[in-house]
Amino acid sequence: MGQSPAPKPTLQSVWNLFVAHWRIYLALQLTVLALALVSVAISLLITVIAMAVTAGVSADLRESVTQLVSSVLNLPFSILYQVVAGLIGVLLSALPALWFATGHHPSYWEGLALLRSNPRRYVLAGLLVSVAAGLGILLCLIPGLIVMALTPIYVRRVFTSEEPLWPAFRTCFNDLFSSPHSWGLVGYELLSALLIAISALFCLLPMLVTVPLAAIFIQQYLAAWEIGAPPPADEAAAALF
Repeated sequence: MGQSPAPKPTLQSVWNLFVAHWRIYLALQLTVLALALVSVAISLLITVIAMAVTAGVSADLRESVTQLVSSVLNLPFSILYQVVAGLIGVLLSALPALWFATGHHPSYWEGLALLRSNPRRYVLAGLLVSVAAGLGILLCLIPGLIVMALTPIYVRRVFTSEEPLWPAFRTCFNDLFSSPHSWGLVGYELLSALLIAISALFCLLPMLVTVPLAAIFIQQYLAAWEIGAPPPADEAAAALF
């Protein structure tokens, strides 16, 4: 499906793609920020409501009961925020993946429409990665780090094909460990994480640039070396059975 392999990533090529579509990446990040602010406002409002509801509770128990009521009331909003913000945030990686796979870079609204077209697929994909990474970190740390390292590959497979989620996830391990360019991928991911961490020290504003630049670079690297290339349509269909 598209233009594979892509040219090898360079700082100039990544910067050119970012400059051409910077408004899209900025809009996505501002949307996530706006959702975070709304989530905080809802949390504060719920805390006030919880304090009013528990006003008649004895002083000894009031604080703990207020916290319990606040947590229960806030839970559905917190889950909703995590899901929606996660879906929009992953577009920072999915949109360049689509560009390198198809030659078309979706707009902001096209990205949102893509999520709405099959929300179940993308929510389940995110849940699968989150659970696997969380369990991996809790059990032995290294498995969780491996899942985090292969996440950009999984994003590429999920958004650029109709491959079933579980087979796609399993195949990502083979993509990561069988490619001779995997160490380069891990190295660039670590370098990107360091760059983003350093940029976060400057009032977070540079992250509006460094985060999408890192996502673009990693996706171009995957496309250039054909790591996580979507399977042919007949193979994807066979994986269902």
